[in-house]
Amino acid sequence: MHKLLITALMVAGVSGCVLAPQTIELNESYVLPAGQVNPQRDALVRVIDRRSGVTADQLGHRGGRLPEDSPLLAQQNLSDILTARLQDSLSQLGFGGAGPLEPVKLQLDINNFAFSCNEGIVVNECNLAFQFLLTAITDEQTFTKPYGFNETRGLAASPSTSYNQQWVNESLDKVWERIFSDAELLAALNVE
Repeated sequence: MHKLLITALMVAGVSGCVLAPQTIELNESYVLPAGQVNPQRDALVRVIDRRSGVTADQLGHRGGRLPEDSPLLAQQNLSDILTARLQDSLSQLGFGGAGPLEPVKLQLDINNFAFSCNEGIVVNECNLAFQFLLTAITDEQTFTKPYGFNETRGLAASPSTSYNQQWVNESLDKVWERIFSDAELLAALNVE
């Protein structure tokens, strides 16, 4: 009996456990540095999720013994969150009012958004990588440029919901800052 109990405990300890799914809240806004569109015009926004093999709210997986059963999810579809974020950013720059010019058309393609942690009994390393392609179309020109992020972190244990939420939001903020401080993009949008 004693041997059976010890064997059962050893098997349970060695097999590890499947990590539970996590849902995190992604920020739908980011405060931009000062700037205003000149002349006033409206903007049409479209976000296209070009990822395959994942649900629209899936950001990746938490790793562990069965990573496919341990997804990291956003509170709603990623494209909806990024649409709201992009609309809010353009509103801060003064877009949205009637003006003499045709609306600017902005398209953000989500080519990759992958949160992943190592498989195995102990989760001690996670990677966050995403790649966007931003296209701005005005009367005069078409501006297209990729923006991305890639970071790997070593960890003592599987990250908590609050850790993952903070990491993903801070990473999105870094890319958003890069996008909206890009002199080429601001020139294409006539933002001064």
